[in-house]
Amino acid sequence: MLRTDGPNALTSTAYAEDFNEIKELGSLTSVTRTPDQTDAAIFWQDHAVALWNRIFRTLATSQGLNIVDSARLFAMENLAAADSQIGGWNDKYYWQSWRPITAIREADTDGNPNTAPDSTWLPLFDPGTSVCNPPLLVTPPFPEHPSGHACATSAFVHTLQNFFRTDKIGFSAFSNKSCTTRSFDRFSEALKEVIDARVWAGIHFRTADTQGAVLGKKVAHYLEKHYFQPVRHR
Repeated sequence: MLRTDGPNALTSTAYAEDFNEIKELGSLTSVTRTPDQTDAAIFWQDHAVALWNRIFRTLATSQGLNIVDSARLFAMENLAAADSQIGGWNDKYYWQSWRPITAIREADTDGNPNTAPDSTWLPLFDPGTSVCNPPLLVTPPFPEHPSGHACATSAFVHTLQNFFRTDKIGFSAFSNKSCTTRSFDRFSEALKEVIDARVWAGIHFRTADTQGAVLGKKVAHYLEKHYFQPVRHR
């Protein structure tokens, strides 16, 4: 069974660092989050599997894959994503960790002297934030740790690296949530941005993102070792 290390102890310095980072950068009214960071947060709220499958179609064309290799790429990627989500959601309900909106509003109950409560705090992902297509942005109604998006994106990215045997392939993608296009010089840049974007969105502590990325990487490497192997003819 896949299991992350779990959320930081509420009284720890690491928890306070995550808490204060998202309280500032993930706030609906943040004055330190840049417009580009806001765009990235909303961009990656497009349905992860749909968005990445559009990227795979782009890569199949740009890299000149034939129909067999294209089918193999899509099969590998979507199996990795499915397994990462099974592992990620099992982990979420094992840890049952609270979301930042609750943690920040109820910080006077966490026993940590370095976290100050704000009973009116709202994340960027609030129905009042403008998006170009429904549904509206909200804090997801299930446990916070680990980030499901980070699990999936990490599984996608590491499977891409395994498939193409390189990280250095550039691509662009369009989001149906932000209606903007973002470009990357290599696969790993997208994963790094997703880890940051969930903090900028105000819905995930950084530890949930980084540990989700570790879980997704484990899925991708297990898949590479145990599945889609060459058939040996006797």
